[in-house]
Amino acid sequence: MRAAPSPYKAGSYEATYWQARQRLAAATRALNEKLVSTDIHPEMADALTGKIEHLTAELSQIEQIEGLIDMAKLGERGTIDNVMGELVAMAGRSHPCSPELFWQEKQNLITGSVTFSQAFEGPPGHVHGGWVAGILDHLMGMTHVRTGHPGMTGGLSVRYLKPTPLNQLIEVRAQATELDERRTEVAATMRFGDTTTATAEAIFVRVDREKFGFDRA
Repeated sequence: MRAAPSPYKAGSYEATYWQARQRLAAATRALNEKLVSTDIHPEMADALTGKIEHLTAELSQIEQIEGLIDMAKLGERGTIDNVMGELVAMAGRSHPCSPELFWQEKQNLITGSVTFSQAFEGPPGHVHGGWVAGILDHLMGMTHVRTGHPGMTGGLSVRYLKPTPLNQLIEVRAQATELDERRTEVAATMRFGDTTTATAEAIFVRVDREKFGFDRA
């Protein structure tokens, strides 16, 4: 499972825009990986620093966006849900610091796969536990949103059953069950082959969409 249907109409500006941003994010992730995995001598580190600072200065001359809501307000970027799927911190498709997460959506259910490169290493050869928890929390949050009610994590419990390996295809799954008019319970699993490496449970509390600007974007 390595691909998910695009949320954008083929040939639309949204599709063109985010496909370009996704390619840029992939290139940046590759750079992040090399910055971690390469033995960089001081002279090269200084040279690379200058190049990156030059690129940062170039980007600073372009219009800056203050957050996800402002991006969605630009128009031709898709809905706020699309923008969050692209740029949310933990696993946005176009976020340069996130691992590669692919997902497919059904009612109250999201399944997908994620690959953690060396940049996400914690215990030698394995994923840092914070990233395991973060990806599961993110997946559960998306599942809750797909019930039609955005919300905040009210409580999260993660069990680490086995170390999650780096550079392997890891399957993830989250399913939501509505408890009452304000709360939704979501359960998630992370698996490598036949081995469950982590599970998580969370309670999400619904929030007013307008409070976070969803209905204004």
